[in-house]
Amino acid sequence: MSPITYLRLTPHPLSILPDHPSLDPSPTRPPLNEFLTAILTEAQTFVASIPDTFRRDRKLRRSPPATAPVHLSTRARSGEYWVCRKSVHKDAPVPGSASWEEFRAGLREHHSEHEMEYTPSVSAVKTLLEWPSAQELEQELDVVMITHTFHPTALIAPRSFIVLVVSTDRPARGFVTVQIPLTVAPAGSDLDSWRNTISASAPRNTIFASYASVEQVLATPDGLEWMVATTSDAGGAIPQWIQRSWTMGGVPKAVVADVGLFLGWTARNRSRSRP
Repeated sequence: MSPITYLRLTPHPLSILPDHPSLDPSPTRPPLNEFLTAILTEAQTFVASIPDTFRRDRKLRRSPPATAPVHLSTRARSGEYWVCRKSVHKDAPVPGSASWEEFRAGLREHHSEHEMEYTPSVSAVKTLLEWPSAQELEQELDVVMITHTFHPTALIAPRSFIVLVVSTDRPARGFVTVQIPLTVAPAGSDLDSWRNTISASAPRNTIFASYASVEQVLATPDGLEWMVATTSDAGGAIPQWIQRSWTMGGVPKAVVADVGLFLGWTARNRSRSRP
């Protein structure tokens, strides 16, 4: 049997997950340690391949209040459109940048909850499953539902994404967070109660969409290198060309905007913590 490709846009069935009290027991479920290793190894291989497989945009982008320029690159392959951004920031708690400790606290820890704090469109984050035993391996493993609400709400329905979030530290000051899409549990299964939780937590008119991503922060001689690569499908009636367009405010523009949103949020938290 071929190994599973985790980093893909098509949502995975819940059967790929390790054992959990809320999941149907099955002898085919992978051991937790092997599961985490497989996802993180695939993510590492994927990141290493970006310079050779993505097409880099020559134009540098800006994302105030961040002072670092943002490099964009894209890849279209097998029906998936991937966007990657990379920026290098001064390792210091100063305007327009952030220290290593601030990057780790904001992006490695409580990743989805913090995303809601600095991303205006994220209106709700619901944790569906947690694996406390992953923390013993100094890693995090959760299933969350992230809902985005857009304006005007009368014209654009909310989007809800069910994703598995895996996060771990890397040697020599680094960390990586991987998010892969999951399907909603099918009706009639033993997971009906979980499906009901999803239905009760999501807006009534939400459209379930999907995305996958890899995010990495590494300390380098030049500063803190922050990289995100993602592929997504908002579903509904939004054409793919709009989702992929910078001019129309699609994914490329959104991922660049996230740089400034995060660093602005970090600066506000920094100022509140000062005596």
